[in-house]
Amino acid sequence: MIPGNFRNIPFTVLGALIVVLFYRSAKETGDRPFRFLWLTVVISFGCYLPVVLFADRIPAVGMLMIPKTCAYVWTVLIGFNAMKGRKNQ
Repeated sequence: MIPGNFRNIPFTVLGALIVVLFYRSAKETGDRPFRFLWLTVVISFGCYLPVVLFADRIPAVGMLMIPKTCAYVWTVLIGFNAMKGRKNQ
């Protein structure tokens, strides 16, 4: 069986790629509704990786899943507000 740290390498690489693509896309197009979407992914991964790496030794690190979830909620709100704004136009 592959250890958790190695299992998450492809996931982390994909996350970094998404951050770069979201950042570039919002900057190039001047997309105001999605200008912080890349940041939600950074916060999510920034809170998730310590949990994957250290939760077995330091269980309190698992509390980082709370801000990770908040980043997900922010992501959904960004999309919802963008949809709501386009519907009213």
